[in-house]
Amino acid sequence: MVNQKIRIAFVKFSGMAAGGSEKFIQVIAANLPKDRFAVDFFYCDAAPYIGEAYKVMDTDPARIKYMQEHGVRLIKFRVKAKDITTPFHTWVGTDFWQHFKEENYDIIQTARSGHKEYPFTKIKRTPIVDSLHLSAGVDNKYNISRVMHLCQWSADQWVAKGGDKSRVVIVSHPISIANKAYNNLRQQLGLQNKFVFGFHQRPHDSIFSPLPLAAYKKIETEQTAFVLLGGGESYKQQAKDLGLSNIHFLPPSGELEKVCEFLATLNVYAHGRRDGEVNSQSMAEAMFFGLPIVSHYSAINNGHVECIGQAGLVVENVEQYADELKKLQADKNYYNYRSEQAKKRFLEKYEQDGQIKHFTQIYEDVVLNPFPNKVKRILSSLNYTQNLRVGLIWLYLFFKYRWHMDLLKIFRNT
Repeated sequence: MVNQKIRIAFVKFSGMAAGGSEKFIQVIAANLPKDRFAVDFFYCDAAPYIGEAYKVMDTDPARIKYMQEHGVRLIKFRVKAKDITTPFHTWVGTDFWQHFKEENYDIIQTARSGHKEYPFTKIKRTPIVDSLHLSAGVDNKYNISRVMHLCQWSADQWVAKGGDKSRVVIVSHPISIANKAYNNLRQQLGLQNKFVFGFHQRPHDSIFSPLPLAAYKKIETEQTAFVLLGGGESYKQQAKDLGLSNIHFLPPSGELEKVCEFLATLNVYAHGRRDGEVNSQSMAEAMFFGLPIVSHYSAINNGHVECIGQAGLVVENVEQYADELKKLQADKNYYNYRSEQAKKRFLEKYEQDGQIKHFTQIYEDVVLNPFPNKVKRILSSLNYTQNLRVGLIWLYLFFKYRWHMDLLKIFRNT
């Protein structure tokens, strides 16, 4: 690979959506140094699931534009459906293999949940670099070279489930936001003199959390407001049920400028998500704007506790959540402390240039050392029956040739 570009393929189902995992690998692909990497990005539009009514986020034109502006070669393939009733969530009616040839690449990068998954089950030789955004399973297949985790909490959870610790690398979201004055939505929404809480989220009811609005209801006054960008329909129903008087719902957007205008409108990022977070890009973007963060623990994922650090507080219940919202509004010194910690945390963990350098080092290391611990990799990729056979063979060879070992000891002692 001396004086040659590293050829890397990014592969993602619904890969041009504006979700957190999609944006994560989009930003990496777009910002790898062009003199050292040749980057292709394989993606399809959203397709229905067989076996579940869940709807995946579809292709966002703003994300297509972003990738094109950064000179990434986009390769679109077709998938008619994703069959989650099959062990590997097989793609039905796909022409992926007509577009993709693994021998054309030195590295394949994806973002997923951890379990063994199509089409990566069919990729046998080329090193795969995973980034895991949920902890839904473990895949120790031989040619998975590195497994990126967005925080140590995620890595520990994965290793406890059987993941190979030697493949773990800890990374974070690479985020680039222009350091300029952004327009905000206060005048448009009539919030000029309000203390504004809010957050943004993809429009899926499956991740709805009742805590933020329930807590806000407890402290709502004429001087406060809540603004939600995106989010499922359940938030609108909850706001109606609670009788909230000053809440605004904005349509979701994958366009960074619109997200920044929304964040520039807020005083506090009041976050909630049923399944928690591993490492939230939306929280990281809020930190850039110096927004103190309030969130809650989840029974599923709690990586956000680690990632927020001193930039905010993660609480147990509605009462604690409401107390924190009230304290941030009433105590200016406390607010300023959390705000400064948010800005500091962004620079430490999310600033794009530093993170891209880290990804570059990981990929270069993969090329130099794609499969460390080769014997361990082979054994960990075998199933129970195969492992039993290997064990019996080793046992047979040990007893058959044990006298050679004894003879060797005799010679060494003479």
